[in-house]
Amino acid sequence: MRRTRWKENEIEDMLRELPKLKDDRTKAEVFARIHEKKRKKHWIPLIAGVASLFLMVVLGSSIIIEKKGTTSQEGSGSSGKLSISENKEMADFERQDASKKENPSEDKQYNQEFSSKQAEIESKDKVTEMEPRKRGKEKTFAQAIYQDDLKNASIITMGVPDDQMNFIVPISIKLKHYDESDTLNQLVNQMSEIDEEKYGLSDYFPLDIKISQGNDMTTANIDFQEKSQLLDEDTLFLHSMEETLSYTNIEKMTFSTGGKQGAMFAHAGYLKEEDIPHQKNRTYLLYQRDETSPRFLVPSNMGYQDFEEALQAGKGEADIEGISPAIPHDLKWKRISSDGDLVIIQLSDQAAIENNEESLQALEAILFIAKDFGFEKVKFENAPIEEVGQLNLTEDILVPKAPNQVN
Repeated sequence: MRRTRWKENEIEDMLRELPKLKDDRTKAEVFARIHEKKRKKHWIPLIAGVASLFLMVVLGSSIIIEKKGTTSQEGSGSSGKLSISENKEMADFERQDASKKENPSEDKQYNQEFSSKQAEIESKDKVTEMEPRKRGKEKTFAQAIYQDDLKNASIITMGVPDDQMNFIVPISIKLKHYDESDTLNQLVNQMSEIDEEKYGLSDYFPLDIKISQGNDMTTANIDFQEKSQLLDEDTLFLHSMEETLSYTNIEKMTFSTGGKQGAMFAHAGYLKEEDIPHQKNRTYLLYQRDETSPRFLVPSNMGYQDFEEALQAGKGEADIEGISPAIPHDLKWKRISSDGDLVIIQLSDQAAIENNEESLQALEAILFIAKDFGFEKVKFENAPIEEVGQLNLTEDILVPKAPNQVN
């Protein structure tokens, strides 16, 4: 049933019957309350904006981290630590990872295989990183050449000045066997080919001279150009040629200038010939320009009265750059005696000898000192071990043919 409209007087009567309400607030308080409600409504969009900004920062950070991880992996590949095959192996395992996640029962086995593969690749990385350091490792002692090394070969030895031109360093090259009559030609060829700076020596050869056979097989003639610089630097030149020819069958040098007999040297004066000494009673020291160069045995510039004095001098410190003792102080002996071409060295009980490079170079220095005093064999008694390198300390040792092989 439709309700009739209220009449105005009826509404007024009903309102009058309602209880009276009284608001004690002032107008200022009412307006302050309305303003406060409006201000609270203004915070709502601000809070929403801050929340949105926070979410954007979190998502952006995740994306940046992911990109950095990808870049790092790409950089690792480009740096050469992982080879092409290793990258392929890792990709295969990543594909397997996706399939394993679908089959959780195989996760444990997969994780073990993946860890093993990672360890293998990291191990390869370490080897790769160590290889350049191995290539940069200091070069070792250049060993001597013995008679047994020359069954199908011959040797050319050249006396080359060190980089400060204080000593003459003999370096030896083993060649395919040739006749002794061709020694001088072989020598001239090697003087033209040698790269002295490679070994930490002076760039000395080839020389502006002509070397040819003299009157016999034991004589070499050296012809100078007029006003050759070698005539002014005669001390170094004569020492170099004496050291070089002392390892051949040559016993004498003859000199000529422009084809005419004799040569006028700045210090030695006018000379027609010079003998090649094969016994100079010297000691031996070690020469090494720097850690990238080999260590060479080098004869001293002075001689000694007896063999034991020369041995002791091999332990001495030289105040010259690149020169050091060839014989360590803890390699001691009790007594030294000789029997013809054999020299006997009785070692002390405290003699420090090991089967290593340092002991080998010390023993070879002793062998060359013996050779310089005219001995052909050396006997070491009371040695703490039987062998050092190829040297058998239980028997007589033949002195080497030449020092410092470089090939």
